[in-house]
Amino acid sequence: MTSRPRQAAIVGLHVTKQARRLEGRTPLDLLMEAADGALADAAVDARDVDGAAIAWPGPGGVPNEVGSWARYFKSPLAFTNEHWSDTAGARGILKAAAAIEMGLCDTVVLGSGTVGQFTSGAVGVGDGIEFADVYGSTAMAQFALVMRRYMHEYGIGPEPFAHVAATIRNHGHVNPEAVMFGAGPYTVADILVSPLIAAPLHRLECALVAEGACAIVMTTLERARDLPNTPVLVLGGGMEFYGAAYANPPLLSDMGLMGQDAVKRTFGLAGADVSDVDVFCLYDAVAFEVVRQFEMLGLCGPGEGAAFTAGDRLTLEGDCPTNLDGGILSHSWIGTGQLTLKAVECARQLRHTCGDRQVKGAELALATNAGAGARHIEIALFGRA
Repeated sequence: MTSRPRQAAIVGLHVTKQARRLEGRTPLDLLMEAADGALADAAVDARDVDGAAIAWPGPGGVPNEVGSWARYFKSPLAFTNEHWSDTAGARGILKAAAAIEMGLCDTVVLGSGTVGQFTSGAVGVGDGIEFADVYGSTAMAQFALVMRRYMHEYGIGPEPFAHVAATIRNHGHVNPEAVMFGAGPYTVADILVSPLIAAPLHRLECALVAEGACAIVMTTLERARDLPNTPVLVLGGGMEFYGAAYANPPLLSDMGLMGQDAVKRTFGLAGADVSDVDVFCLYDAVAFEVVRQFEMLGLCGPGEGAAFTAGDRLTLEGDCPTNLDGGILSHSWIGTGQLTLKAVECARQLRHTCGDRQVKGAELALATNAGAGARHIEIALFGRA
């Protein structure tokens, strides 16, 4: 693995309660709980924080201005990430890691979450997207377009995708933190008899909407060695954007292997190979995307992902354990916070603290965010220090 003079590491984690509804909670108090919990887990004083990539919903300060956290941390900030997508997941983590490694700051709190925003009404693809909103398009419909063409091109029926959905949902079935804990177990038949959301996607192949928040603390490896938890290194990452998310219908010809260049960049920076990965935390807004991303990763060829993910391969006993916390399909989808939950699961696996779902001896974990329907992807590779 490659090393750098100032290597960024994750040292603190916190996930609030995740539920379909969190009565009596506000976005700000959830985020404060997440930030305080991550700092406590890291054994870092809030006044040592000099970087913030955590959404500020108000009241107080200026809504959406991350600098508002300076008063809460009781310390000036040397670095902030302001855009909502920069306060979460691989994109936010990579930018925070770059800031730490460049010396722009030393300790960053990153986090996001939601309550009430999505569970109070229908979820579309955006606000004022010219060629999507007017037709009533949804995120699931955009992913369905790519999936339908994929099935046609390769002559694949719905069962392989339902198998992936059942596998990941069954991971959530046995995870006490998951919103869908105890809701299964699921079979392929259960998935296929659930209502169609956007053909060919069934409801149980799509992410559930929930409420909650999460946060992580990042600092330098040098400082991390003096803290109580096993440092989780940010080894590499990559991103690809094919235009604004959901602004135009995605085509399989463009999106089928979207992310290949980001994969090459990720593993090139890390000095590793995808075959070295022990744990996969892949974006599963829809089960189809997991199939597609194994092709993107180069572990199988175009059209071969359905066969590749068959059997027990994605389970704890398989050679590609995937979304063992239940993923977005079963653990939780909390706005941009669901992107960070992928990194949290990677970090927990590399700390070796996952109990019954722990991948034995895990040293490398991969998180991906977004995918074909959204026309962009972000990837981060993490390693155990």
